[in-house]
Amino acid sequence: MQAADSPDAFQPRLVRALRITFVVGCAAFAPALHAQPGKLGTYVGTATVSFSEMGKETRADYRGVVKIAIPLTSAGSGSAMAELSDIDKPSATAQITHLESSWKGTVPESDGKTSSWSCKLAAPTEVPMNAQGTLNIDYKRKTHSLFIALVSTKPVPLNCVSSRSGPYKKRELVSLVIGTNEPGDAWKELPFADPARLAAKFQLVPGAQMKGRYSPIDQSWDFQLQR
Repeated sequence: MQAADSPDAFQPRLVRALRITFVVGCAAFAPALHAQPGKLGTYVGTATVSFSEMGKETRADYRGVVKIAIPLTSAGSGSAMAELSDIDKPSATAQITHLESSWKGTVPESDGKTSSWSCKLAAPTEVPMNAQGTLNIDYKRKTHSLFIALVSTKPVPLNCVSSRSGPYKKRELVSLVIGTNEPGDAWKELPFADPARLAAKFQLVPGAQMKGRYSPIDQSWDFQLQR
């Protein structure tokens, strides 16, 4: 465990999990999503996300503002669906405003001391993000639900300090989630007044898959339909 959590090897579990989601999801959804994208309209807007990722010896805190475009892929009189499955061109950008991570070993090393390190975002940084997920709109109930996973295609700069070697710099990929529920769970539906504008403030409380590993994910979003 100590080697896996070393400064050079540490990578948030959410990044690793979302990378797997992207590989599987892109293969499954790419053919359908590349047919006539955006003809039904596209939801364009921003979302703010704030959460913490926690491990036995690690912790990472994230805040970011996401700009995203989600094209409608199907629409009827009662419902509509917008989907994303990025492969070549990112559908989103994110201004990462806060990233702070740390690790503290629990097992003494050969000299009898434990090691630790901490990192902070060098400066607010905008990065392109690949996105994958679904936005559901129910016109009859006037509700919407979504889950969108985002992984940066470029790393952000961090200033770090190691208890062993002192200050150093590194760069790290960032992953974020916008969602009303965990993958595989029943969709949590939120109300809207006008389907042309989907806006909400929502806290995703970790369930079976995320409990104990993530804090509640505080989110707000405002998406407007453009044709």
